[in-house]
Amino acid sequence: MSAAITTAPAGPRPGLPWRSSLAVFLLMLLAAAAAWMLTPRAPPAPSGADALPRLEVAVPTVIGEWQLVPSLQEQVDLAVDGDGERLISQPYDQTLLRTYQNARGEQILLAVAYTRQQSQEIKVHRPEVCYTAVGFEVLSLDPARLDVAAAGTPPVDGMRMVARSVHHTEAVSYWIRMGSIYSQNAVDTRLHLLAEGLQGRLRDGALVRASRVIADPAEAQAAYPQVEGFLAEFAAALTPEARALLLL
Repeated sequence: MSAAITTAPAGPRPGLPWRSSLAVFLLMLLAAAAAWMLTPRAPPAPSGADALPRLEVAVPTVIGEWQLVPSLQEQVDLAVDGDGERLISQPYDQTLLRTYQNARGEQILLAVAYTRQQSQEIKVHRPEVCYTAVGFEVLSLDPARLDVAAAGTPPVDGMRMVARSVHHTEAVSYWIRMGSIYSQNAVDTRLHLLAEGLQGRLRDGALVRASRVIADPAEAQAAYPQVEGFLAEFAAALTPEARALLLL
């Protein structure tokens, strides 16, 4: 007859020494505090007298020799993804699409967008991406110092682009204000947003884009001075509040 094998009831399992438990607790507390401090936060939404100006009101209908007109020329959307689909989640708080015409019948297409909060995932869309997404071929894209700022303000570092579709070709000048910088490429944008995010800040951003339809890409160099002359008059005509949204 085999002897019965008995096992003693298991006693309480030894736990971490209290000093180790305290150290783990303090590490978890520090990690939670660091995560809270590094979470980007947008400034409180302005209200009342400090509310953001409405672009459709702040941007005049007459800018120098240019007057607002209805146009049959459809503008490239400000919020399309890489596949040409319009984004369901609108990245902008305000947008403005207008056509201006002078006495000679020449037209300038103006697009303005503003967003209070930007992140790596949601930010001002670069025009070359939007144009490509809706079927344009970007023939050239070059950094440019745009002579549109008022005296005593920082120069505007923008871009010049020639884009062609099956319907028409455009000479485009634009700038993107990304927090406290003008962004001329996607790398600048991501690095700036990353640096600001690590300091717990969400930055606002703005895009100002003007273009003119041209018959041939070779006409772009002659079109840029007119487009940027319009942008200079546009910037000068803004209210101080609107200027603070769109320029440094």
